[in-house]
Amino acid sequence: MDTTIKILFINNEHAEYLLVGDLLRQVRHTDYRLTWCDRLEYAMDELMTDQYDVVLLDYHWGNGNGRDLLEGARTMGCQVPILVMTDEMEAELDRQIIRTGASDYLVKGSIDSQLLERTLRYAIERKAAELKLARLAHYDILTNVPNRILFRDRLEHALQLAERGQRPFTLMYMDLDDFKLVNDSYGHDVGDALIRACAERLSTCMRKSDSVARIGGDEFTILLEATASTTSIVHIAQKIVTEITRPYYLSGQQVTIGCSLGIAVYPDAGRDADTLQKHADMAMYQAKQEEGSTYRFFTEVMNEQARRQLVLEGELRQALSEGEFVLHYQPRIDIGSGNMVALEALIRWCHPQRGLLMPEAFLATAESSGLIVDIGYWVVQQACEDLRRLRALQSPALNVAVNLSLRQFTDNSLVTRIAGILAETGVDSRHLEFELTETTVMANLDRVSLCIRALAQMGVNFALDDFGTGVSSFVHLQRIPLSTLKIDRQFIDNIDSNANDRRLVRSMIAFAHSMEKNVVAVGVESKAQLSFLRQCRCDQVQGFHLCEPVAFDELDRVLALRASG
Repeated sequence: MDTTIKILFINNEHAEYLLVGDLLRQVRHTDYRLTWCDRLEYAMDELMTDQYDVVLLDYHWGNGNGRDLLEGARTMGCQVPILVMTDEMEAELDRQIIRTGASDYLVKGSIDSQLLERTLRYAIERKAAELKLARLAHYDILTNVPNRILFRDRLEHALQLAERGQRPFTLMYMDLDDFKLVNDSYGHDVGDALIRACAERLSTCMRKSDSVARIGGDEFTILLEATASTTSIVHIAQKIVTEITRPYYLSGQQVTIGCSLGIAVYPDAGRDADTLQKHADMAMYQAKQEEGSTYRFFTEVMNEQARRQLVLEGELRQALSEGEFVLHYQPRIDIGSGNMVALEALIRWCHPQRGLLMPEAFLATAESSGLIVDIGYWVVQQACEDLRRLRALQSPALNVAVNLSLRQFTDNSLVTRIAGILAETGVDSRHLEFELTETTVMANLDRVSLCIRALAQMGVNFALDDFGTGVSSFVHLQRIPLSTLKIDRQFIDNIDSNANDRRLVRSMIAFAHSMEKNVVAVGVESKAQLSFLRQCRCDQVQGFHLCEPVAFDELDRVLALRASG
């Protein structure tokens, strides 16, 4: 192993080069190899070769100085410690040199072999410690690629270079498809190994000037410097998709994974870091909507969609503050008695210009912007107040079902806020039911399960919406206290004409009953569907054939009709 300390000496005085060489020869316990560079304009190329352990730089060069070299070395990410030599000690120069990136400085007339050797050694050791700390702070521990912090720094640097030189560059966002399924199926050790393998494959797709970073669980970013053409970007994107989707052999298992790439090119997709990141993320989301692994560029069409979404987000904030949301209720009917037993609360937006809007017109934006959390609390509050009003009208005992979204479970105050609403309205918690989709539950099973169990202790009931459309094992779903399963309307649509759908629905009902769960069929639109579900001993039904969603003020009419019917 070579223990020689390699020094680059940047100075235009031959006598000083000889003097430094002589001082280093006086150090007996360490071997030093001194390389002389006597031209400042050649120094940067030599310094960046990574051949040296430390640099000695003469700061004064006739009418100029070594500041540009120091700043250039710092900008280019030079890892070698640089010691500056000056003619005399100057306090302001001292501060300036250190701020510019030097490790230390020496006054020429005061240097002896012991001081020189100690300063060199300390600079090398200190730089090594700094690099170690920087690596811990800026590199992902699992994959050893840059993390979110370093990625952002490199993105800002790429923007600076692009603005000065008008050089386009490309930002890619990559997300692994169905990574959670790998974790659930094979365990977290295999999942971690898969993430490491993906990072390695991504790195092999890059040019030397490009960089890969891991910014979250299964999300990576790729920064492509100086991308000259769309064709070259496409070739790299195709190469990434090909590499990532090749089979992996991990812990004796063959694992395959898909990926989605979003591509944002400077300056067309944005001129600042936040805009580029947002647009790359939007393009990635578009890619995820496609079947199979693919990539999508951010386009002006997406940009227009982004502008519309920002306007919609602002209108949603106003709607919440101005009280423009209303609830409509769709009854659930007991199939045996024909009695109304529950109401599902469905949000509507009374838009000042566009009229009454259905949830599909605004809920996706509410979800992506985080407004769904506050809107969700409003729904729970309003539903409980309406339930209290029904009690005051001497209506039959009804449950009210409210949908909860995944975003709401990220709010640490979810349980306390709902408990506060129940206490404020005086509603019996046993008459409140929260509906969850299987996707919501499985996205963060531990977190969701914890919240649900706390609410269940208060007496709240839970239903699994869209039953049959998910991909997870029912063993996982047994971890949460579900009382009701709602069969999705896609299974009900054709039961009066499709034998396979009839067998499937009959099996789902029997399975749910074997698990001692109530079953609700959603989307019942015909007498024939209702008749079949009655034969299968389905517990409750919901759909336009029985009653369409109505405003609260119309519920008394619906209740009266059901009572007389």
